[in-house]
Amino acid sequence: MKKSTLTTALILSLTLNVLLYHQLSQKDSPINDPGSNAPTKVITEVEPPTLPRSGSYPFIRVVDGDTITVGIEGRTEFVRLIGIDSPEPNDPGGAECYANEATNHMRELTRTGTVALYFDESQGTRDTYGRLLAYVELPDGTDIGAAMVRDGYAREYTYDERYERANVYRAAELEAIEAERGLWAPSACNTN
Repeated sequence: MKKSTLTTALILSLTLNVLLYHQLSQKDSPINDPGSNAPTKVITEVEPPTLPRSGSYPFIRVVDGDTITVGIEGRTEFVRLIGIDSPEPNDPGGAECYANEATNHMRELTRTGTVALYFDESQGTRDTYGRLLAYVELPDGTDIGAAMVRDGYAREYTYDERYERANVYRAAELEAIEAERGLWAPSACNTN
């Protein structure tokens, strides 16, 4: 790829991330109507209806190694997988080491028309960026988060509260470390 094309792609990616961040951070901002004497009203996005503890939804696309989008009731929702953290391809300082491999592996795992989401009350419904928080499974029952960790493309990650599948994900990470898979391979990035 030519340097100018790569630079343009990076600038476009950064711009889109800034716009998304701005949109998400502005969802509770007051909207003023200069022609009105009415007090300022705070407009917030309508919270989606309460989702069932689990459900199957149309898979749309992979964002990166720990985030996908799905269709829910006619909307596109970002879903952050509970219990994992993968290298970020759109980090402000540039793509983190192994980010492209992690994103591509997520694409390989999610070649399906639907995914099942399972919510964990200990984690809440959404993160600080407005993304749904869920475990994601394939129609055959494969836990994508556990597979990403076991295959060495993500680390086990406990955000604040212990989550239901923590023991499974930690065992998957130990398996990947011992087998020197993905991030843990001697030829991969220095993860220390």
